[in-house]
Amino acid sequence: MKYISTMRNLSISLLILLLGTVAMAQSNINSPYSSYGLGDLDGLDHAVSSALGNTTITIQDSTLLNFYNPATYSALGTGQPLFSFGVSTRLSTFSENGTSNFSHITGIQNFALGLSFSKHFGLAFGLKPYARRGYEFSSRLLAEEDSLIYIYSGEGGINEAFLGLSSNLLKYKGATVSVGANFGYLFGNTSNTRKSGIIESGSSTYAGGISIKSMQVKAFHYEIGMNYVQKINDKHSLSLSSVIEPFQKINGTYEEGIYYGDNVDNPNDYDTSYFSQTTDGNMSNVPSYTFGLNYTLRATGKKGSTNELNSAVSFHASYKMSDWSKYEDRFDPNFSNNFLNTSKMTFGVEYIPETDFITNKVTTKFYHRMKYRVGIYQFTLPYETNGEQVSDFGTTFGFGIPIVVQNSLSSINLGVTIGKRGVADTQAFKEQYYGINLGVSIAPGTDRWFVKRKLN
Repeated sequence: MKYISTMRNLSISLLILLLGTVAMAQSNINSPYSSYGLGDLDGLDHAVSSALGNTTITIQDSTLLNFYNPATYSALGTGQPLFSFGVSTRLSTFSENGTSNFSHITGIQNFALGLSFSKHFGLAFGLKPYARRGYEFSSRLLAEEDSLIYIYSGEGGINEAFLGLSSNLLKYKGATVSVGANFGYLFGNTSNTRKSGIIESGSSTYAGGISIKSMQVKAFHYEIGMNYVQKINDKHSLSLSSVIEPFQKINGTYEEGIYYGDNVDNPNDYDTSYFSQTTDGNMSNVPSYTFGLNYTLRATGKKGSTNELNSAVSFHASYKMSDWSKYEDRFDPNFSNNFLNTSKMTFGVEYIPETDFITNKVTTKFYHRMKYRVGIYQFTLPYETNGEQVSDFGTTFGFGIPIVVQNSLSSINLGVTIGKRGVADTQAFKEQYYGINLGVSIAPGTDRWFVKRKLN
């Protein structure tokens, strides 16, 4: 009887993770940037980090599961596991030479469960998107009274099921050093399609050729994290973080087919001209190195005071560099690496009016318990337009709402991103986007999940 509650909650968590696999496969994206490499690596962001200028690895909080830095798992509350669930929406307007197109992507950002155990160790597992592909664009050439048309499109995505471990065994004079790693399995399918043909005057359909190249990914993946926290005194603390994603080959299978159809929009009418056998191959990830800093200043209210708050303000900053010169694509024999190395800088601030809101929940107002976040970021993409590297700049804001029920550590978090991708040329291709990211952290309250019950 004493383990029924535990098994019930674990079963529910695993069921939700399974449902998340289906939901992730239903994401909708229409971004030309996803036609390169493995696809678009951005767009679905964590609700907390997206409010802090997309700062990821510096967030270490016993009430939040930060799977961007596996070294933080051991900081979770002992005996109080956290279930994390996130949904993201990105609204984009693409423009070029005075024309524009609107698209959106809505999908699951993560399903994950984390907990700490034996005082010095932490564990997390779950599911999150790794890359997505979805685009469609066309070009036309006038041939007398008819038009020659080319349509390029792609779809699919790669997800990652991961298991992370961390340890904080190194402690000395207010300093704690934590290390951890995420071990993941990448899986998913992506495809690129090219159609070409002649549209005759007055006709809405056309005959032509179709080329379809598809890839199925099945590969292991890992990343390593480190966190150093120095408590200077009761009011000041400093942390340094780093996460490394080394160069790794991503194995999979590849197929290519060439077809002809009287109506290229109807796959049932295709005649096969050529179809390659399924071949094994690999692409690669892009090795990256992220470094972060977090400084927290606390103000403690006087003992016995009912109108002074135990407030805190945290400053987060990070820098990430990715080496695209090492990117490989062994599936494509004609592949030539023309990508540029990228960098990313982020800065965010979080303000908490009352940190000890559980103890003081009777005397504090609702807005005292909330966490307020703002941020800014700037990074470069590996693509070039008109001889200039594409950049991405944005501002963010959001808040966290703790759920104060039976001393629960649960919370609801919202992050909003407003950004723009492009180059200085006003006529060149640009993307103006808005991101809305909602995250829910669910934790037990007074009734902990992993505590053995004793009968008197």
